[in-house]
Amino acid sequence: MIRVIAAGINPVDAKIRSGLHRSCKDLQLPAILGKDVSGIIEKVGSNVLDFKIGDEIFGLTNGSYAEYAIASAETIVKKPANISFYEVAAVSVAGLTAYQAINDQLQIKEGQKVLIQSAAGGVGHLATQFAKLAGAFVYGTSSAKNADFLLELGVDTSINYKAEKFEEIATGLDAVMDTMGGEILYRAINIVKPGGKVVCLPSSTKDDPIALKMAKERNVELIWPMMQPQKKHLQLFATLLEKGTLKVKVEKVFPLNEIVSAHETIESHSVSGKIVVGVSEPAKI
Repeated sequence: MIRVIAAGINPVDAKIRSGLHRSCKDLQLPAILGKDVSGIIEKVGSNVLDFKIGDEIFGLTNGSYAEYAIASAETIVKKPANISFYEVAAVSVAGLTAYQAINDQLQIKEGQKVLIQSAAGGVGHLATQFAKLAGAFVYGTSSAKNADFLLELGVDTSINYKAEKFEEIATGLDAVMDTMGGEILYRAINIVKPGGKVVCLPSSTKDDPIALKMAKERNVELIWPMMQPQKKHLQLFATLLEKGTLKVKVEKVFPLNEIVSAHETIESHSVSGKIVVGVSEPAKI
C-alpha cells in the first residue's frame, strides 16, 4: 500500500474519463483514475521481499488519483534519492511507451535517421532522448516556442510543424514515431525508406486501411504498439534519472482538488513535457 505523493497525468486518463478508451467497456463505476504513481510504502504483503515500509517508490498502479493506492511489487521500483517525487511520477507510462517504441518496435540503431512527432510532448521528449541514446540522428516536430527545448534534448533538426512541412525537411528516414494518425501518419509513411518502420501511438487509429495500404505499397512496417509494464524498464529509468542521463520535464504540478484543470490542460495538446498532480507532501509523511 502506497501513500501517494504525486500522480502523473496522461492522455489515456482523459480518454478513459470521457468514455472513449477501449478499456471503458470493462470499467466499473465509480472508478478512480490514474496509472502513474510516486509515493511512500506504508504496508507490504507477506510475500514481498524487495520493499519495506518507508521505501520511496514510483511506477504503475490503478487508481493513483487518491491518497492511497495498491500496487504490485512487479510494477514499482525504488525512487532515486536525488530525483523529486513529481519527476518520477511523470515518467512511468510515458517512459515505457517511448522506450518500447524506440527500442522494441522501431529497434533504432546507431546512425539511423528517425522522426519524432510531438517531440516536446510527454512521450515525445522521452522518446527523443532514448533515440539519441541509441545513436540516432533525430528530427523532431514541435511549435516554435519549444524549438530551444528540442535542442536541449539533443534533437539534430527541429521542425516547426505550424510553419514547415516535415516531409520537406526529414527525408529518407529509417523510422518514424507518429503521435497523431490520419493525414500526419500518411505523410510520414511516404518519407520512410522501403524496409523502414513506423510506430503509430494512438490506438484509436489502429488498422487504418489507408495507412495499411500505403505501408504495404512502400514496404514499410506499420506498428500500433501496446505498452507493456516492464519492471526492468522502470529500473532502467531510475538508473538513468539518477545519473542525469535521462531528464523528465514537469511543466506544471496541480493540487488534487484541481484535477479538472489538470485534465483540461492535458486535453489542450499544448503541454511541453508532463503534467503532474500533487496529492500529499513528503514532509508530512
